[in-house]
Amino acid sequence: MNKVEFSAVTGLPRILIQCNPSWDQWTDLCEAVWVTALEGGCNYWMDRIEVNRNHDAWKTRLALGFVDGPDIKKGSHLMKNIPLKVYHNADDWESGESEITEGLSFDIVAVGINNLPPEIKLSIMNPYTCDIDAEIADQIVQTGLFGSVVYG
Repeated sequence: MNKVEFSAVTGLPRILIQCNPSWDQWTDLCEAVWVTALEGGCNYWMDRIEVNRNHDAWKTRLALGFVDGPDIKKGSHLMKNIPLKVYHNADDWESGESEITEGLSFDIVAVGINNLPPEIKLSIMNPYTCDIDAEIADQIVQTGLFGSVVYG
């Protein structure tokens, strides 16, 4: 018999769940997050987003023949970890200039999902109930990019 772990918060038994998505599941999930985030979830804080063509990862892809412009709303492109520049927070500065935070497309999603509360993470990773709305997509991108939700 395995030992039961107890929560330090509630004192009740903990149930740990592990998910190992396939490549196709990750591709679909990554696309769903970015499409939803870019079409409504992040519009209130993100000024713009672009491929970081000065990033070493991008230069390596160019050297390997990946010369076509990537589509940051296409899962198969996002899985290649496209280096991104996210411009944000222009409204809070008198100059109107954005802050820039850089990240890699797939890493942002993977880290963002891992940083979500367990109940949201479980609903996202369940293939039968997977539903990513604008709020969840926004939380994934923010936590993947900044480490936590910065913009409410």
